[in-house]
Amino acid sequence: MIYVVSCLLAAAWCYQFLALVSLWRFFRPLPPVPPVATGPGITVFKPLKGLEPLSRECLESFLTQVYHPYQVLFGVREADNPVVALLEELRQTYPGCDLEIVLCPEELGLNPKISTLRQLLPRARYDLLVIADGDVKVGPDYLAQMAAAFRTPGVGLVSCPYRAGRSRTLGAGLEALTIAADFIPSVAAATTVEEIRFALGATMALTRQALYASGGFAPLADFLADDYQLGFRVAATGLQVKILPYVVETNNPEMSLYAYLAHQLRWARTYRACRPRGYLAYGITHALAYSLVILPASGLAAWAWGLVAATLAIRGVVAVFSERLCLQGSLSWRTLGLLPLKDLLAFGLWLASFLGSRVAWGDRYFQVTPEGKLTPQ
Repeated sequence: MIYVVSCLLAAAWCYQFLALVSLWRFFRPLPPVPPVATGPGITVFKPLKGLEPLSRECLESFLTQVYHPYQVLFGVREADNPVVALLEELRQTYPGCDLEIVLCPEELGLNPKISTLRQLLPRARYDLLVIADGDVKVGPDYLAQMAAAFRTPGVGLVSCPYRAGRSRTLGAGLEALTIAADFIPSVAAATTVEEIRFALGATMALTRQALYASGGFAPLADFLADDYQLGFRVAATGLQVKILPYVVETNNPEMSLYAYLAHQLRWARTYRACRPRGYLAYGITHALAYSLVILPASGLAAWAWGLVAATLAIRGVVAVFSERLCLQGSLSWRTLGLLPLKDLLAFGLWLASFLGSRVAWGDRYFQVTPEGKLTPQ
């Protein structure tokens, strides 16, 4: 028993070192592709659910871009959605911005984001399409960087890593830490060991040609992981899918602990459905859990305590390196101190993900099929 767990811990340590090297390689400074102020027209799709505490600054960041020409389409389901008043105010504040508020009342499938995108697409004037969640904040050069990526022949889709913004609750802090210590290192490791065939859904850009060649939005209507599916389908056409070392920011500062756990379990069960072998292999990343299993099995030996301490140190280095140096984030040391709790919760969620396929999304429950589709409960 102790030998098997020791082997798992050794593998987990190797993964942590791989993640560190991959983070350095992915985010290391390189001669930048010079962005340009003008170029191919861009249509930005912004599917919106409602008004959030940081909605103004997130939405405003897309109206102050240095790139031209571009069009921003805000999609809302109901005319009385509280965010509409903010959008009208922004339209008055930025009269020179090509901004349109589009009502998208139809329910075209179980994925509300894809449903909104399908209703926005006919209004897109340009052939370079950007999809960005409502809680994403970007820099003023964001569209210029996206356009620059498509100067490389054969590129069909690009997406960006992201960091979490300010956190006001325990759930939001754990979510931010999960992004920095787990998700972004795993994405960096993937860029080292495999060809990228997925996208990161916070913000994506693709050509209209790539979208149509991959089948469009309609086939994604009932998939939970629409970003994974879109990247996979674009890659299947032979076009290149890239992740750029340009960091954007997501903002959900008041996430509850329950919402965090539900989101992580939903992500885990979806990942297991989309990439079953990769998800099973992801189990070797849980270094802290394995070091703690060894501790009682060794009779609380001094060397076992040393393994726990070394594991905590390695995990701390990965988290701080990712958050502070790679993502340029500002998580407090208090939040970073939640890392042991987060790691143990992550191991428990990984185990729980094998106990069923039921997920909570919004106020509804679904089953995730083996191919990643949703079926209502």
